[in-house]
Amino acid sequence: MKMAWLPLGCLLGLVLSLGGVAVAQDGFVWDDADLIEQTDFRESVTGNIAAFSDDGCDPCLASTAESDQWHLLPDGLLWQSYLAGPHEPRISTVIFGDNDDGVFWDATLGGRVGLLRYGTGQADGASGWQWDLEGAVITRLDLLHAEDVESMDYRFGTEITWAEGPWAMKFGYFHISSHVGDEYLIRNPTFTRINYVTESWIAGGSYRPRDDIRLYGEFANAFRASGGAARYQFQTGAEYTPIAKVTRRGAPFAAVNLNFREAVDYDVSTTLQAGWSFQSPKSGRRIRFGAQYGDGPTSQFSFFQNRESYLGLGVWFDY
Repeated sequence: MKMAWLPLGCLLGLVLSLGGVAVAQDGFVWDDADLIEQTDFRESVTGNIAAFSDDGCDPCLASTAESDQWHLLPDGLLWQSYLAGPHEPRISTVIFGDNDDGVFWDATLGGRVGLLRYGTGQADGASGWQWDLEGAVITRLDLLHAEDVESMDYRFGTEITWAEGPWAMKFGYFHISSHVGDEYLIRNPTFTRINYVTESWIAGGSYRPRDDIRLYGEFANAFRASGGAARYQFQTGAEYTPIAKVTRRGAPFAAVNLNFREAVDYDVSTTLQAGWSFQSPKSGRRIRFGAQYGDGPTSQFSFFQNRESYLGLGVWFDY
């Protein structure tokens, strides 16, 4: 039995002597921990991680807010969705009553994210160029009819955005298709469904005369339109979003959006919002609570020829 343990003991002694290992009560402790680092083993398994990460060293972290670099899946956005735009990608819910004594629930589930940026690295207040992806479904439910789905508008798009100081712009493509809910069709068997669809190029610009004020405008040109949709659409508006001195206390906000569409002979659709918001000073993301008023052609494009006036309360989460 002693002879059987002899080769194992010799092998263990050899390993301990080569690795510079000391035996402790908790197991083996490496005195020469950089033995593996002196070989190519780590790079062959993981690659040179530092070469692909902005967080590889402290100087890199310090420079991301000052110098232009490539950023894969960057934090934050260079172009933000319009606060009072009813067709913007975000997460939101608004319950309102209209001028026909109806009570409805508009719920939006979506968002906007950055895929690639060449510019500075911070999440809020960055500059440079960025490629974004956006998508949302905007749903209307009838609260007086068992929360039946009235209609749904689907939006998908991709854009190139740019920001520098108070100026920002975007150029890209977006798709919109509108659908009527099954419950609505059952309740209204004589309703003729339309296939409202647009495929559009879009360009927009914004300017901030002050940090808490934003002015914007955009133009959309539909190269494909059906179901009563038409080629041109214009939007403009203004936003007031002061930053709270104490983040947890929040600050007021106000916004107005004006939408002009050729499909309704450029009859303006007005949306007003006001309330209280809480914004992260690091990410720039914001949650808002407040009131919303709308007047003009409806934002649900399955019924685009209908006009409505409404007042409601809402919650909005902005990326």
